[in-house]
This record gives sequence, structure tokens and C-alpha cells, in this order.
Amino acid sequence: MKEFKLRNQEVYCIDVDYQPNLGFNFPFKIIIPKKLNPNPEVVYACNLPRDMSAKCDTFDELLEFAKNDFGSIDPMLIHLCLEKGYPMIIPAIPRTKEFRPNFLGRDCFENNFSSYQDFREDLYRYENLAEQHKNIIGYAIKCLIDNSINVDDKVIISGYSEGAKFASHFALLHPEIIKVVIAGGTGGAISMPISNLLGYEFIYPTGISDVKNFNKEEFDKISFFYYMGESDKSDSAIPNFDTVHYKDETGEEKILVDECGNQTPLIDENGNQVFKLDDNGNYTAKFSLFSDEEVNAINKALGTVTQERFKKQEQVYNELGLDSEFHLYPGNHRTIFENKDQIFRDVDDFLLKHLSKSNNIRM
Repeated sequence: MKEFKLRNQEVYCIDVDYQPNLGFNFPFKIIIPKKLNPNPEVVYACNLPRDMSAKCDTFDELLEFAKNDFGSIDPMLIHLCLEKGYPMIIPAIPRTKEFRPNFLGRDCFENNFSSYQDFREDLYRYENLAEQHKNIIGYAIKCLIDNSINVDDKVIISGYSEGAKFASHFALLHPEIIKVVIAGGTGGAISMPISNLLGYEFIYPTGISDVKNFNKEEFDKISFFYYMGESDKSDSAIPNFDTVHYKDETGEEKILVDECGNQTPLIDENGNQVFKLDDNGNYTAKFSLFSDEEVNAINKALGTVTQERFKKQEQVYNELGLDSEFHLYPGNHRTIFENKDQIFRDVDDFLLKHLSKSNNIRM
């Protein structure tokens, strides 16, 4: 254990290198706040290292960048770790321009990386990635216990934006090691433990129709806290649309984008987004995180507006009897944490209601 700085605060840190013999091919850090909570919960951070592949000649160089990239450690994670005093695991799993493993999508589910060209000889490291995350968590918990920090064997998993998707995706695959999911900026596209809705099949990661041996008993034990902005337009499951060009006040041609800089569709005179349908009347994917089939199911069954989807997913969770809360806050994808005091109060109240254990801690 060594001293380390996270967001300019002194913490303790345990660096763990990748250990294939123990079932994980990627390094990670365990952050231990100096003001440790007397009843600490373990937080698993849905870390999203930036794409630095263009600057790296070798995969080891890419790993080094990922190990030190904490840009996606969002305000919620900082609150849970530095303010509530919970140890936090930060995995370092690099992405490339083509491949976004921290989405934990169908490519990882199927171990199918054949379409990716960058670092092809190293892509084997991503095989069985969900199982690797489980092994990282298990080893990190052992490290904490070995350092006299008594924690149990289930974690709080928390992420924002793409990290929110990871959290809900991972919960489908390994619910047995998750106590609480805290996921923000969901875009109305979180996983649901269903196989179909309104006649549309929900395959992994949108649902469980092809998840073998889905552990419903353990999934039902998880408590879920989902949140997003009332004016959030960021949508990884958005259907295909024509690029919208316009000229700004200086006469310069621009492309219409959302608050995150991603292309966004034209709004018609009735206030509706304008999307394209294929010859069969189905939606197709504008971006690459979800497949055409997934995008069509999400938007046909849940709607094309992210907040509309969010509310319908709340209904699904409620109808299934899941222990969940869904919160909409003022702001968009970028500005929602201007309301962090209210968000943190809500999540603290949620945790107080849903966490029930007592640890004896000696540091």
C-alpha cells in the first residue's frame, strides 16, 4: 500500500498488475480513502480510459495510458470514495478507435473481435472479459481483507454514460457479486432482465433472451439507482438519421450535434426527431455500440426519446418487482452534476435504506 493522489486528495493505493494465472489480463488500482468509512462498501468503478491507440506502438504502451487515465472517474464515484469513505477498484482496460470493451457489448459477450484491426495480436486478452471483471473484484476484495479492511464479497458498481451501460450489462452476467448498481446518464438504454417486450426480442446486452443460465435469484437481490438529465440528448441507441447541416451566425457551415458533440437529428415542426426507416419499416443504428436489431427493439418498444424510454424502463423494473429508483434531474448529459448536492443526498438516502451490514474496521 502506498500513498497516492486522487483529485488532489491524499489516499492510499494498491497497484495490482495483470495476472493471467488468476484470471485477469489487465491491471487495476484499489483506492483506499484515508478517512475510511467504519462500515466500508467496495465500489467498482466503470472506468472509461480514452482511446490513445494512435499514440501507441505496442499494447503495453496502451496499458500504461489506461493505468493512469482517471478522466472518467465521475463525481458520483468521487462522492462514494472520497466523501463516503468507500474503497474503490479502478480497472485499466484500454480501448481503441474501433473497439470499446468498457461497454461490455455483444463483441465481448461472444468473444468476437474479428472485425477489429488495431492490436489484433493482443485482442485475446479481452476474451471472457466479464469473467475477468469478476476475478478482478474477487482478488481486490482479498487484497482489502489482507490489509485488515473487512468487506463482504459483493460490490457497489457505479458508472456514468457508457459506464452506466457497463454497470447494467455486467449485472446481467454476474449478479451474484453485485449489491447495488448506481448508473447515471443512461440514455434510456439500460439492460432489462427480459427476453421480449411488445413482440420485440431483447438480446444481450439489452435483455436476456440469449443469456444462458441467467441468475434471476441473484439479480433480484440487487438494488438499482438510475438517474439522468431532464434535457439529456446523448443517445447511444439512437436510430439512423440524415446528417443535419446548417450555417451559424458567421455563415460557417456546421453539423447539428448534441451537448456531447455527437450528431443529432432534425426536429420537425411538431417537435419530433426525424429518423430513417429501412425498407421493412425498421430502425437501424446510427452509431456502433448497439446493433441494428437492438436499436430497433429499444426504439420500437420503449420510444425514441431518451427520457420517455427511461420512464418506460422504470415501469418494467417496477412490474418485475425489482428494488429500484429512477430519478430525473435538471440538466443535460454535461450539466447534470450542477445538481450534485441533491443527487448525492438521494443516493445517500438510497444506500442508507438498502445497505444493511456492519464491519469492524482496523486500518
